[in-house]
Amino acid sequence: MTRTRSAFAFLIAVVTTGVWASNAHAKDEFPGQIESDVPGVNYQVPCAVCHIKGNTGGSTPITPFALSLRDRGLSGDRTSLSVALSRLAADGTDSDGDGVGDIDELKAGTDPNSSANADIATVQAPGYGCGGTAPHGEGGPGAAGALSLAWLLLRRRRSTARAFER
Repeated sequence: MTRTRSAFAFLIAVVTTGVWASNAHAKDEFPGQIESDVPGVNYQVPCAVCHIKGNTGGSTPITPFALSLRDRGLSGDRTSLSVALSRLAADGTDSDGDGVGDIDELKAGTDPNSSANADIATVQAPGYGCGGTAPHGEGGPGAAGALSLAWLLLRRRRSTARAFER
């Protein structure tokens, strides 16, 4: 019975790790698509314009600009991004409240999330890109973390079972 439980726990850990890792990717084509969809943008928009600290996990696109895109129809595919960008331009949306619209800020090379008009046109994007995984220590626990957790849970379960046998 314990061998079956161990195998089951291992299987759960492997599946959980696989699901976690698959959700930790952003759309690598979005920065380039923003560049091609917004006339006057001649640089690759950094991941940090949409993702908190540039970390491209599935739960990190929550900057004011990303939320504005979502409010205007962004659902995760290329077509919805084009539509959302068009709507931002038509609405004159200003996510950071500095009086300059988001699309105008992108054209000027400034951050639509920062009223300080931080330069984003010359910021070097991380080497792993928006479609890559976060650097070690910034993403999910990975396979080693999931396996360690499964091992600890099994070990605790065994020690609890032994305590009841006494």
